[in-house]
Amino acid sequence: MSLFLTLIAGLAACVASKDSESVALPVDDECTGSDESRCTVALLQNRLQTRLLVSAGWVELIEGAECPSTGAITCERVGAWRHFKFPAGEFTVSRQVSVPEHTIIEGNANPNGQDKTKTPDYDSQTVFVASEGLSDSHACYCQNLERSWEPLSPSNPYHCQDLTNEQVTSLRKGFLMYSNTVVKNIAFQGKDTLRPFDNGALCGGGVFETPGCVHNQCLFPHLMTGDGKPATNVAIENVRLNDYSNNPELASQLAVWVAQTSDTETPTSEVHVKNLVAMFLHADGINFHGFVRNAIVDDSYIQNTGDDIYAVWGSNFDSKGIVFQNSVAVDAGRARQNHYGSCVAVYGATEATFRNLTCFAPEQNTVDCYDAKDDGDTCNGCLGIIKESFDADYSNSVFTFTGNKFYSLKRTETNGRQIYDLTNPQNIGRPEVCNNEWTRGGLRIIED
Repeated sequence: MSLFLTLIAGLAACVASKDSESVALPVDDECTGSDESRCTVALLQNRLQTRLLVSAGWVELIEGAECPSTGAITCERVGAWRHFKFPAGEFTVSRQVSVPEHTIIEGNANPNGQDKTKTPDYDSQTVFVASEGLSDSHACYCQNLERSWEPLSPSNPYHCQDLTNEQVTSLRKGFLMYSNTVVKNIAFQGKDTLRPFDNGALCGGGVFETPGCVHNQCLFPHLMTGDGKPATNVAIENVRLNDYSNNPELASQLAVWVAQTSDTETPTSEVHVKNLVAMFLHADGINFHGFVRNAIVDDSYIQNTGDDIYAVWGSNFDSKGIVFQNSVAVDAGRARQNHYGSCVAVYGATEATFRNLTCFAPEQNTVDCYDAKDDGDTCNGCLGIIKESFDADYSNSVFTFTGNKFYSLKRTETNGRQIYDLTNPQNIGRPEVCNNEWTRGGLRIIED
């Protein structure tokens, strides 16, 4: 009996190290009779092996050119497409994984129910888990200036100047989506504990990214993710982020990052995000950055971010055909104590539509918002904010806000975890859209 208990304790310790759901025996697995101890250990070992698939082999399958079926991961080739299907289980992500053209990654089941705030039964889910996370606030991440809003000078140097593409790949654990790719029916758990200073002027770190420049203005041509070229036809559907761990400090930088590329003539296009749920993020929710065309976010839910939740950062590019619709945003900026963040933010674009969005916002931070202009309206002063920063150009721009709802937030905190009550919402009484910066004409804002 002592050997049996020792084995069980060892297995339990391995399971506990997963820092999430306990691993229970399936209800249809039974051990009876004189060999019950050995049978129980075997079942636990089998279940643990199924749940904790940490081998890097799955990465090689995805990044390769072939379509093999290996163990529980199957692959079917349909024309030019490879369709990988993953079982329920936990898969370790030790770096940014490239998803080549014409590749589909499909997990075991949709992790999001009708109530998107409800944690799923993770025993039936395909979960990708970062092997480790960023915890150094001074880490070299983007090679931004220490004060990105000021020019380079001896008193305002770059955070660092020795960043490599290998380091970038290691830091940004998630999926790099090339053209004609799909990821659906998965969950992801990031393990970053903070947003580094060098990512203050955002340069990425999304669970899902498209190739492009590492620096948000493409200042360092040698630094890029993947081939750095614009992608088209990217689909992200039925994904859930950052509520697999019991540690409330662990998350990703952001959910989706469309990176600016050095190609000023070709947009990243046809990026479709549907039924994405993110329960905690250190930076933005979804950010379409640079030259982007025909991108849509639909039926999504994002809460507890460190910055804006749904953002278009087109600068002076002719970005248009961008739609955010039928989605919910809750508590923008909470992860940085409401020092910056809005449910919707625009930093330059030609055209975008924000339709049927529901925004739950805390009190406007009029005291110590990082951008103190206009009583800190960038700290939840409005549902949507139009900003002139980052070389934004609105000389021929149209933004449509229709069918949106703007409510006061009811929030409590328990053991470091945010708890939101979204029932019986009350109108917040603040403007739907604020534009207190662009005064040079050409900008039309359509509100219903």
